Amino acid sequence: MTLALCDSTMGLDMRFYSLALLALFIVLMPSLGQAATGDSATSEMPTHLEADQFIYDEQKGVVSAVGAVVVVQGDRVLTADKLLYNIQDDLAYAEGNVILREASGDMHHGEVLELSDDMRKGLVKNLYTELKDGSRMWAKRAIRESPEKHKLKHARYTPCRPCEENPDASPTWALRASNVTHDEEAATISYEDVRFEAVGVPIFYIPYFSHPDGSITQKSGFLRPTFGFDSDFGFNAMMSYYWAVNPYTDMTTGVRVFSDANPQANLEFRRRFNDAEMKLVTSGTYSGRLDRSGGRLIDQNEEARGHAELTTMWAMNDHWRSGTELALTSDESYLEEYNISDEDVLTNRIYVERFDNRDYASVELLAFQDLRLDRTVDQPNALPLANMTFVSKPDLFAGGRLRWDNNFLSLFREGNEQDMNRLNSTLGWQRQDILPGGLTSKLDLAMRGDVYYTSDRDISKIDPNEGKDKTDTRMVPTVNLEVAYPLQKRLKTSQIQIKPRVGLTARPDVDNDSDIPNEDSSDAQLDYTNLFEADRFPGFDRVEDRTRVNYGIETGYYTDSGNQFTAALGQSYRFDNDDNPFPEGSGLNMQSSDIVGQLGASFDNHRHNLNYRFQLNGQTLASERHEIYGGTAVGRADMSMIYLFEKGSEGTEFVDSREQVQASATYRLDEEWRLSGRTLYDLGEDPGLRESGVGLSYDNDCFGVTASWERDLKTDESGSKDTRILLSFRLKNLGEFETTAYNDSINSQEGN
Repeated sequence: MTLALCDSTMGLDMRFYSLALLALFIVLMPSLGQAATGDSATSEMPTHLEADQFIYDEQKGVVSAVGAVVVVQGDRVLTADKLLYNIQDDLAYAEGNVILREASGDMHHGEVLELSDDMRKGLVKNLYTELKDGSRMWAKRAIRESPEKHKLKHARYTPCRPCEENPDASPTWALRASNVTHDEEAATISYEDVRFEAVGVPIFYIPYFSHPDGSITQKSGFLRPTFGFDSDFGFNAMMSYYWAVNPYTDMTTGVRVFSDANPQANLEFRRRFNDAEMKLVTSGTYSGRLDRSGGRLIDQNEEARGHAELTTMWAMNDHWRSGTELALTSDESYLEEYNISDEDVLTNRIYVERFDNRDYASVELLAFQDLRLDRTVDQPNALPLANMTFVSKPDLFAGGRLRWDNNFLSLFREGNEQDMNRLNSTLGWQRQDILPGGLTSKLDLAMRGDVYYTSDRDISKIDPNEGKDKTDTRMVPTVNLEVAYPLQKRLKTSQIQIKPRVGLTARPDVDNDSDIPNEDSSDAQLDYTNLFEADRFPGFDRVEDRTRVNYGIETGYYTDSGNQFTAALGQSYRFDNDDNPFPEGSGLNMQSSDIVGQLGASFDNHRHNLNYRFQLNGQTLASERHEIYGGTAVGRADMSMIYLFEKGSEGTEFVDSREQVQASATYRLDEEWRLSGRTLYDLGEDPGLRESGVGLSYDNDCFGVTASWERDLKTDESGSKDTRILLSFRLKNLGEFETTAYNDSINSQEGN
């Protein structure tokens, strides 16, 4: 027997109690942490009611639906053995295999369901919920005390799926609570007598805790505490308080206390505006520290120490944006000691930018705080750095595109160290064509002008004939033409591609002497990716002049199944090698440059890949640089390896040759256990192990734990070597927790 309950008077009583039952589930289920989806929309939909028979006892005032009861409203389906509605007592009642299926896939079971007092109060006995993500919840009773307050008695929650072999077995972990109260008015869920269980065994107990119910985006309150151990500071604990100032502002304050050090205060403040935002993070303490003097580490007396980070952004309109990225610390070792950051240099940036179609402009102030204890040079500040780029529409002039690039830099150093002001402006035109026969060409014409003003010149300190201040100018016209002939051959189940490339770059002789300082062009390096560039110098201060030809070839073999093999090889040749501006070891300091190339292979949907990049001496074919990196997945094992060899280059920060090999591997013991390891070995002038580590992890659908041992043998600027044993736990829906179980920090008292 079926009834479709719409707005007819005939079905009023039936509709009332069936909707009442649905309403009870709708208001009770959120108390278990599951937000009901589309409640208002669902309550307005027609209700479809089915049962074996409908009975109306006029004397008792009871309406009953008995046998295979099904109530459908929208995407929710309620089933039960019996539904009753007592008109006189205003009591809706369901019993026997009561099940509510949500549109989300969640399913709620109960033995008995009651709703009374105009649906303001309700009760579900022996509630069991299966959520779509596999989580499960139990409660002996779910009580609706009022429309705003719901309670669960003797509740249990676990995100773990039931074991297929033994569904009744205790889950990997679960939370039990004597009472769970959901106060919708306060938007809070609170718990009493909470026990955390592992495989049914209680592990720890919390008498009370609460958290927001998720219905609001902000709520003030204490955050969960964190605990840890450090060999320098001992045991530590962090307690924080979150303050929801208003919908657009919040602040988190906290104190970390240590067993062997003074406490540390922490603050994070965030604020959103209509078109802007800001974030401030700061910390502070009073403690001693290590400093370096005369190549030795010495202890400093206790002093105020701390750090601050400020980030702001303001979208002023559709074209303009500005902001700040500021970071300061009291001393060189504070951030690393307190595990805040391992940066060597902190960058402070104030900027304004403009975006307009293809055009871009920016002005920024850059200041740096160098945290390296053994630094030998003063880090300059850029006050300011400005860039402007204007790009025309395609085919605007002579079938090509115009581009105008401008750069201004003012470098400032403290004291009487060398400062520099530089203006660069480049007007260029580019055209690309496909020529008859399949040839492709790209032509770039450019005129660049540079103006330099240098004060407190370094050379004046060693040559009395040189003035302290000097102005220099230069003009650099450039012609850069590249022609390629891409070819392709289709085979039965694959294809071959070959692309020969030839480029010609012409410039006049440019004076790359010491009158123009070299602030940004020291680290010149040749590889196939920049072989055809007009200038292989990074930055502006040095210019690759004269005329040269670049030539190379690229080829690839590609199968329809996704396997591929690629190769590239190239070289450049200077027609006149007088006054070569490149330093020795760069690969470009001879008339015939070094030969550069790369090989790549990938198979089985990238499960196996190998890449090789190389640089060979252009005259002797001796190795200058090799890079090999690859990975493979075989059975349960995943492995990767990186090998690097590079000869040192004068005038760069890497004067000595470098040779290293780094390898890592992971082996899946089964579906849940995994073993991993990694190592970094130096094969250079001072060979030896630099880093190593092993880890063992267990991970299932609701729980994960990782134990790892790490050894760092690098002697860095702080003179420290570390051994760490780390433990991390992942609890589904509760987050991830990590602690340093052991940290052996060895401080070297000798200079590096």
